[in-house]
Amino acid sequence: MKQVKRVLTIAFVILDIILITGGYSQHSRMYRWIGQPLADIMANIAHVIGGVNGIGWAIIIITAILRLILLPFFLNQQVNTTINQIKMQKLKPEIDKLQAISRQAGTSAEQQQASMAMMSLYRENDVSVIGGISFLTLAMQLPVFSGLYAAILHAPALKGATFFGLSLGQPQLIFAIAAGVVYLVQAWIAVLRMPEEQKKASATMMLISPIMIFVFAMIASGAIGLYFIVGGLFALLQSLILHFQRPGLEKRVAREFKIKKTADDLLADRAQTTPGAQATQAAPAAEQTSVLPPKSKRNRNAGKQQR
Repeated sequence: MKQVKRVLTIAFVILDIILITGGYSQHSRMYRWIGQPLADIMANIAHVIGGVNGIGWAIIIITAILRLILLPFFLNQQVNTTINQIKMQKLKPEIDKLQAISRQAGTSAEQQQASMAMMSLYRENDVSVIGGISFLTLAMQLPVFSGLYAAILHAPALKGATFFGLSLGQPQLIFAIAAGVVYLVQAWIAVLRMPEEQKKASATMMLISPIMIFVFAMIASGAIGLYFIVGGLFALLQSLILHFQRPGLEKRVAREFKIKKTADDLLADRAQTTPGAQATQAAPAAEQTSVLPPKSKRNRNAGKQQR
């Protein structure tokens, strides 16, 4: 299973590079390979719905369908990331101890030993250094959402289209405000059950993301703003699910997670497996004593010097 996941990740990363390097113009690979088919689907949905608001509903429907398809992958990654965060919190005293040793190290060898012990601490206790993030999920969503973005950006059906009287081809303040508010609520819910230390670290990001969404929606078309609103609602749904899942995940980690190797254990293990360091320290002293002449010769030499 891991091998299949690795192959899929590499394949999607290569696809992402090929698509992104071509840009997002109407003649780019992103639009021709993914955007244009999605734009055609969107036009067909709008035709079936009919009316002046058809294209707006088509954007909402196609965005929601793609989000629903990817939702299980997002939720799985969300659970893995949260479990890893809880494990890191329980492992924090050991991490702090190794970080203090690394800061107080007198030599580069001691600092390297502490760093190696830190890596072993994560590995031995089954904690991910990268926070439980799935590269496959990240690589898989990029062509989907980038292609949808390109479709909405260049879809011929959007020319002159409106949604409840608001032009989808021009920036709309109301859509930008709605998108910013949705992402702000989502960010607020995401940090509600975090420990106080993590809340402080996440406070800045909680504000940066909604502000960026608002600014981008303001300079883009109303159709992009509508796309951000739907995407934000699904992000809000994910945060709500995690909000109710977290107490159960904390109990699960408390029940199943046991620290297998502490910082002291790992430092002791490394000291036993690197006897060369002790031998190196002993060698200079041995060399100094070996170059001294025997005691009887030293006495005779001292007598000659006195005469």
